[in-house]
Amino acid sequence: MPEPVEEQAGWGVRGISPFSEETRAPFDIRLREPYTQLIAQFNAYMVDNMKATNFRDEHALKGAFVSNKLLRLVDLIADQGDDLLREAEITVPARAVACTLFIGEKDQVSLADIAKALDEPHQLSAQRVEGLIRLGLLERRDDPKDRRRKVLRLTKNGKVQYQRLCVRLAEIEQAFNDLYAEIDHDLSAILDGAIDALRRTPLLERIRKHATKAEASDKNQKAR
Repeated sequence: MPEPVEEQAGWGVRGISPFSEETRAPFDIRLREPYTQLIAQFNAYMVDNMKATNFRDEHALKGAFVSNKLLRLVDLIADQGDDLLREAEITVPARAVACTLFIGEKDQVSLADIAKALDEPHQLSAQRVEGLIRLGLLERRDDPKDRRRKVLRLTKNGKVQYQRLCVRLAEIEQAFNDLYAEIDHDLSAILDGAIDALRRTPLLERIRKHATKAEASDKNQKAR
C-alpha cells in the first residue's frame, strides 16, 4: 500500500501514512496501545505478503508504472532502515533522522530553521520535534538573544544518539555505494537527473510533444 509522496525523511521519499507516528500522536493514550498493536500486525502482514513482482510488472505497459516501483523501493529501504537503527541501538525514529542530524550539526535551532532546512511544512517539522521531545532526545529553551523565541537543542541522551546516528549513516552510505557498484549504476545520481528532467519537462508536456511529432509524421506519410 503506497504512501503519499510528501517528504524526504529517514531512508527515502515518504509521506505521512495513516499508520505513521505523526498521525498516531494526537490519539488518546488509552487508545494508542491497541492501535499500535494493530499497526504492528498490519506491517507484519505487508512484509509477509509483499511480492517481488505484481500485475504491473508483468503488463505490456509496465513502463508506465515507474512510480509504483519507486514506492516499493522506498518501502524496502525504509523497512531495512528500521532494522539498521535497531541494530545500532538508535532510538531516533526513522522519519526524524534528518531532523536530528540537522539539530546536532547546528547545536541549537528554531522550528522555522528545521522546516526551511528540510524543505517541509512547518506542521510536519513540529510533529517530528514533539516526537523527539517525548523521547527525551530534544529540549525546548528560551533563546538567550530573544526571549520571545524558542530554540531546540539535543539533550545529553540526544547527543549520544546523534553520535551513533552519524556513525551508522556513514556505514549506510558505504552500503549504498556497494549497491551502486553491484548494479553498475549510481542510483542517487540517476534519481537526481530524473527529478531535474521532469521539472524541466513534465510528463504531460512530453506526451503532447510526442503526439505532435506523431501527427506531423502521419501527415508527411499521407503527403507522399
